[in-house]
Order: sequence, then structure tokens, then C-alpha cells
Amino acid sequence: MVVTLLALMFSTGTDEIVDRQAFFGSLVFQTVKKDNGALGVTMGVENPLPLVVLFLVLTVVLTLVQVSYRVLKQRREQLLSAAGR
Repeated sequence: MVVTLLALMFSTGTDEIVDRQAFFGSLVFQTVKKDNGALGVTMGVENPLPLVVLFLVLTVVLTLVQVSYRVLKQRREQLLSAAGR
């Protein structure tokens, strides 16, 4: 997510007024021209739901990988002990 925000930030020009979103609208980057001529910059999380869904999906996938590894390692040890090693 940090890389996405940095890409949004550095893909704008210095005089552009932008309102960009990434990752299904969850991350935002905005520039606003202030009264004194300076540019105000805002970035952050607009909608946390896609981030929560990504976290849950990654948690499930990594848990399944870990369980599969343990099951396969246990099966390997059983086969080796059955072979007389």
C-alpha cells in the first residue's frame, strides 16, 4: 500500500491539482491549491474495506500453506519410518 501511495504522489506534476484513488478506492492522494498559492497535500485511507479483505485473504492463504507444509512434513516422516530409516 505504501508503494501505491508513493506512485500516486510522484506521478503528479508540481502545478497539477489532482484527486487520485487506488486499490478500489481505499487509498487517496489529493492536492489542493491554497489561498497563499501553496499546494496542500493529503493522502490516506478513504475506504478500509478492501484493505481488510486483502488482510483476511492473505491470512487464510498463509495459514493454508503452513498447515499443508506441516501435514506433508508429518507424512514424509511416516513414510521414512515405515521404510526403516
